[in-house]
Amino acid sequence: MKTYKFKINGDDYQAKILEYKGDSILIKVNGIEYKVEIEDEIQGSIPKLVRSQKTSPDLRFSGPSLKTDKTEPGDVTAPIPGLVHKILVAEGDRVNSGDPVIILEAMKMESEITTDKSGIVKKILVKEGGNVQENEVLLQIGD
Repeated sequence: MKTYKFKINGDDYQAKILEYKGDSILIKVNGIEYKVEIEDEIQGSIPKLVRSQKTSPDLRFSGPSLKTDKTEPGDVTAPIPGLVHKILVAEGDRVNSGDPVIILEAMKMESEITTDKSGIVKKILVKEGGNVQENEVLLQIGD
């Protein structure tokens, strides 16, 4: 996901959004992970910062393909509908589990899509600038 740099009272901060799900965000600020819980505005409350455990979030995404209603091992799917902002790999490239392969843009936010399988990029099924639907297969990784 995107990294932001900002200053508060003259101090430099670097924040990276690791995960955005429902009413919470996992964010790393200067190397410390926080879980931000967003409460309903109607209640007039402000978001709460809760320090999370020192664990890496699971950013691997998989699900049924819109084309076949099933995926094969090595398929990388879109977790949300959006625009393919950038393809970070090419067919024939070797990737490792956890490597970012595509950046999707949705609601003016960039999401880094990673693979959960190591291997060779066999086929890229999308193009930069193209729209994708949730669970659509973006690319295929093989041995």
